[in-house]
Amino acid sequence: MIEEMQADADELEAHGEYVHALAEYSVLREIRGRREGPYSPMYLANLHSCVRCMYHLELWSDSMPLCKELHGKYIRTHGRAQQDTVEVAKLWAWAMLHVGQLPPALTLYLSTADALWDDDPMSARRLIGAVAAHRVEVNPTPLIDAAALRHSLEVVSTLNDLIESVAADASSAKAALTVDGLQL
Repeated sequence: MIEEMQADADELEAHGEYVHALAEYSVLREIRGRREGPYSPMYLANLHSCVRCMYHLELWSDSMPLCKELHGKYIRTHGRAQQDTVEVAKLWAWAMLHVGQLPPALTLYLSTADALWDDDPMSARRLIGAVAAHRVEVNPTPLIDAAALRHSLEVVSTLNDLIESVAADASSAKAALTVDGLQL
């Protein structure tokens, strides 16, 4: 039965039926959480699917506790730079931007960019661009300390370069933001 529910949920998500897929994944998540535990691969996969569906449905506030849970578990099990961890960090930061939680969203963008710095500098640069685009609303200096960066010199240098490049038209930069950061 659970395998059939999983197949149905996956099919619904693949066809863009996010409301129904979210309902199925939520039930699967609850079942798997009780049976297999909150760190089982299938529990985490169903939680991740819930987050993706909520993104498509623009359920920003509802997705934030799930993103927080999943991001924390992925950091412990996968590491900061692993693809699933990065995807959830982006979705969580995007949700926070939509509910007006700019400082934590931008701090998450910085820490994720820092994690990506060695393996995917272009993606890191896009995430730093999101911080630069919000420079007018939020001073990035305290965020840098809060993010506890390993590549602080590189990240700060890139941030300063991007701030200069978007300074003339910050509103256009914000309009160019996507869940992946600033499209450069």
